[in-house]
Amino acid sequence: MPAFLSSRYPLLKWLAGLAVLVSPGAAGADTLAPSESQDKLAARRYEFLPVPDIGGNSDVGVEFGVVFTLARFYDDARPYKWLFGGTLGTSFKNDANGFRLVQHYHAFRLDVPNLFGGRVRLDTRAHFLRNIIARWEGTGNASTAEDAPGDADPLRNDEYIAQEVRLRSVARVKTGTPFDAAFTTSLRYVFPSVYQNSKLAHDIANSNLPGTENAFLGSLGAGIFLDTRDDEFVPHEGVFYQVGVLGTAGTAERVGFGEASAVLQSYIPLGPKMTFGSRLMASFLFGRVPFYELQSGSVFNPTHMVGGERGLRGIPEARYAGHIKVLANYELRTDFIPRFRVLSWQLQIGTTTFFDVGRVWNDWDSSVSDGSTPGIKYSVGGGFYFQWDRSSVFRVEVAHSPTDHAPDEFPLAYYLANGLIF
Repeated sequence: MPAFLSSRYPLLKWLAGLAVLVSPGAAGADTLAPSESQDKLAARRYEFLPVPDIGGNSDVGVEFGVVFTLARFYDDARPYKWLFGGTLGTSFKNDANGFRLVQHYHAFRLDVPNLFGGRVRLDTRAHFLRNIIARWEGTGNASTAEDAPGDADPLRNDEYIAQEVRLRSVARVKTGTPFDAAFTTSLRYVFPSVYQNSKLAHDIANSNLPGTENAFLGSLGAGIFLDTRDDEFVPHEGVFYQVGVLGTAGTAERVGFGEASAVLQSYIPLGPKMTFGSRLMASFLFGRVPFYELQSGSVFNPTHMVGGERGLRGIPEARYAGHIKVLANYELRTDFIPRFRVLSWQLQIGTTTFFDVGRVWNDWDSSVSDGSTPGIKYSVGGGFYFQWDRSSVFRVEVAHSPTDHAPDEFPLAYYLANGLIF
């Protein structure tokens, strides 16, 4: 991924002008000489950005915090020699319950691409999440936000409290062929809380849906990568395919399940300043799956799929859940504005125009919760992205989904996000 965290939203990082390039060693060794072209960065340098964090999206509101990235670039090491980053973020949202704190998200990442003589890349991430407005509107493609039977609180009917601590690593092993072997491990402690008389409480009581008890979840996975991208941060050509299987066991409610997933990303240049990108994602779950896992997919980089800033934009995050999820993103990117300097940085401004489409299936058998029509969910939108030097990319986008827009709701979703979506 081009950004150090997959789903946070730093804004002042890009606007406050606080980033610096740290250049230890001999004079001139890690700095950009004035005579060098504007588009060229020193082969040996640090990119260091410790700044306030203001960002957010239409799902979790406005985020405040602190974010930092420290990346080391050294000669031909690709995409860098190593990268260490972190964020401490808190989100506030103004909704029917008033302006309030709704989410804490704290995360760290260490990515070392060239271990053991360049044969192994190890990417390790840890995070803590607490979200008191996590969404649950049932399983299946035809699920609705209708109130649960009984004394449901209309302000909390489709919400629950998501809480977890996670440590995850992905190792890529070069095989001497175009394909890399990939292995992943994950250890999580999950402790959600369900609001009384909510839709989730009703679904759990009536369908024996696991996931409400505190539990440790341990996962092991393996698969194959094919990566021919010309750049990891803003690709213009090539492919990045990830196919894998994963097994997970839990310590409560007899949780145990497997996943098979594929993420197929392709980039086609339409001239020197325009790129057409596409991503196809498919996730297949089987076994005794906790409810919160039904909302996400991908063995190596799990994310909410049909809804949210990393999945189907324009639809609320985690809006749809099911054992089978398929998603496609199509995006046209341009960078007609030449790269230019802003103090000590080089800045590239580009545009994105996209069409996202997806669907879920509740289970492997036919289900009334999937509806009797094709039920395809889709959205359209666009925006801008900003690339500071090489390792920092930020995007500002809006999206509209005719399939999931209520007449009394604001018609656009907005995203201030770290990194391009793929």
